[in-house]
Amino acid sequence: MFYLKRNNRLKYTRELEAKNKKIELQNEAILEQSKHLENINKVKDKLFSIVSHDLKDSLTSTKGFIDLLKDGQLTHDEFQSLLPELSENANNASLLLFNLLNWSKSQMQSLEPKPTLFDIQEVFIEKIKLMDQKFDAKGVKLIDKTLRDFVYADRSMIEIVIQNLLANAVKFCNRGDQITVTNQISNGKSIISIEDTGVGISEENQRKLFGNNTFTTRGTNKEKGTGLGLTICRELVDLNKGKIWVESEINIGSTFYIELPKSIIHEAVDLQTTTSVKKPQPSYSEHYHLHKSQ
Repeated sequence: MFYLKRNNRLKYTRELEAKNKKIELQNEAILEQSKHLENINKVKDKLFSIVSHDLKDSLTSTKGFIDLLKDGQLTHDEFQSLLPELSENANNASLLLFNLLNWSKSQMQSLEPKPTLFDIQEVFIEKIKLMDQKFDAKGVKLIDKTLRDFVYADRSMIEIVIQNLLANAVKFCNRGDQITVTNQISNGKSIISIEDTGVGISEENQRKLFGNNTFTTRGTNKEKGTGLGLTICRELVDLNKGKIWVESEINIGSTFYIELPKSIIHEAVDLQTTTSVKKPQPSYSEHYHLHKSQ
């Protein structure tokens, strides 16, 4: 009898320990999920704070311009002199709305990335075409050396990052400068670079670029920020298990790099394709967008 009671107590103790361990693991998982949701909410709050502020500024300025025009308080010369500013405000608002629309596609409720396999070169072609007017306006030469390469990430989020980095590059270029976009494969990762020959960034400001606080400076034509900022770009890249960094020198230019994961399946396809081709062919198409000075 004593032996049976002892065995029952041991069995009960083991079951209790197993239940406690299960509860402990569940609590750890809940805590980790809670921290993850808290970080996501911080990113979302930061996004709306930056976007709403910049969008309000653009719309307020545009409305003021229209009110003056409506009341007949502008001469023809004043109207012509203010047109570039109105155009810049409209472009800024358009880019902000573009970011918001793309963000909504990426499940704004949770900011959980939905990775898919997509060709990064297609994204660059779309974004370059979208920004042709900006290149024209500043007389900037765009050289596209992107490869056809598939990455595994949330396409909408990466579109936002690339568009903002391109807009940032144009912002700090002078007439006659150039922007070069390239990508390559390194250690199973896709490395994207956006290089400009603009004004460059000081070491002090480089340390502020990806911080938690908003950091903006006006461009070479006194342009305002695009709205999301480099901090949000970093957050989006982080959510997709990637990395983002910058190398820059004053009066030389800046290069922003993005590292993104590739699909394991696609890497196998790449290897098979490479070994079956007898004669190597050029792996990229080089597009030159040379815009005449106006």
